[in-house]
Amino acid sequence: MKAIFFKSKFYISILLFGSILVFTNCEKESLFEEELNDSSTIQEEFLAKEKENYLKEKGISIDVIGIDWCSIIPNLSGYYYANDGGHYYVRHIGNTIYWFGEHPSGSWANVFKGNVSGKTITGSFYDVPKGGIAGSGSLTLSIGCFGSGFTKVSGNNFGGSSWTKTTRPSYLPPPRPAGFGVVNNSNDITGRWVGNDGGIYYIRQVGNQVVWFGERNFVNGRPTWSNIAWGSRFYSQLWLDWADVPKGNANSTGILRGFVEGPNYITLGHNTGGFGGSKLWR
Repeated sequence: MKAIFFKSKFYISILLFGSILVFTNCEKESLFEEELNDSSTIQEEFLAKEKENYLKEKGISIDVIGIDWCSIIPNLSGYYYANDGGHYYVRHIGNTIYWFGEHPSGSWANVFKGNVSGKTITGSFYDVPKGGIAGSGSLTLSIGCFGSGFTKVSGNNFGGSSWTKTTRPSYLPPPRPAGFGVVNNSNDITGRWVGNDGGIYYIRQVGNQVVWFGERNFVNGRPTWSNIAWGSRFYSQLWLDWADVPKGNANSTGILRGFVEGPNYITLGHNTGGFGGSKLWR
């Protein structure tokens, strides 16, 4: 009799546990669908505000109808979410596009520089050691209607293929240890560096090509500033252009000249645009 009672309790427990799992999974699916719907609504509201701001900047009445928005390419600076799960922080200066992209898990991170011609962006990317992948390659992107996003045209070794411009999240991935790189090697400066401006710099050297992503002082889930640099190394000299990207709130750009003083020490000078750091250590 005890055995029958025990078995009955055991089967009831399994049924209850199974019911909880089914309910939990259904609840998760419902929340996920709700998040997708909310994301779509947020983007629609975001783009409507972007269009309104564009008309105000151009001095055009918001009551004008029949505007061919798809023929207009506004400034593309802003936050984009991609179908590779990544956050992308894009800066548009003249005909040049810069970005820093990162996956929240830290599995990869990259910088990009390209040129805008009509509705096409052509450029190249380099992974940086805020992530664990060390790739690089070319990318060609098509710009969506009124800069609503990008679609990949070519770039087989790049994971993402669709980017959507939307509101920047409140909390973004913080600094992390280097995912790859070296130390004690003057010939290769790839790695995680710390600056006397309080910044963390993830530098990648490929041949004489040098790029980086830098960020500083997370407050309420965002860095106070973040930038990318892109340029070349000639022997011990570094010749770089830099630009803030909208992961942080700074909005400057300029040039940098640096010198690799030793295997784990770089000095920076002749900086323009208000760049603050002058020394980096690895």
